[in-house]
Order: sequence, then structure tokens, then C-alpha cells
Amino acid sequence: MEHVKGLLAKVGIDPERLEMFNLSAAMGPRWAEMCNEFTEKIRGLGPSPIWLATYRLKRNIKE
Repeated sequence: MEHVKGLLAKVGIDPERLEMFNLSAAMGPRWAEMCNEFTEKIRGLGPSPIWLATYRLKRNIKE
């Protein structure tokens, strides 16, 4: 995970956009909580730089 986070940082993507969780199948409610928490975290980080670049290319928008 740390290696991949380092690679993300090198290409301009916030490493906080990557997480890994180890849960058992019996932890469904906790999984749902973690998904909601991570979703809020990602929303706080704003749009993905990949999404923004793709959006700009499709619409021929310069930075």
C-alpha cells in the first residue's frame, strides 16, 4: 500500500484516495460505515485530477 501511495503521489494524485480494509464477512454494518466515511473523505478531497483532466480534454478547456 505504501509503495502504491508513493506512486500516486508521483503522478499527482493524493495518496489519501487509496485505502485498504481487512474485514470479515460478518462485519457488514462496519463495512457500510467505512464506505460512508471514505466517501465523505473523498468528497472532501474534491474531484479526481484524472476526472478533471478527462473533462477538460473532452471539452477542450485549458487550465
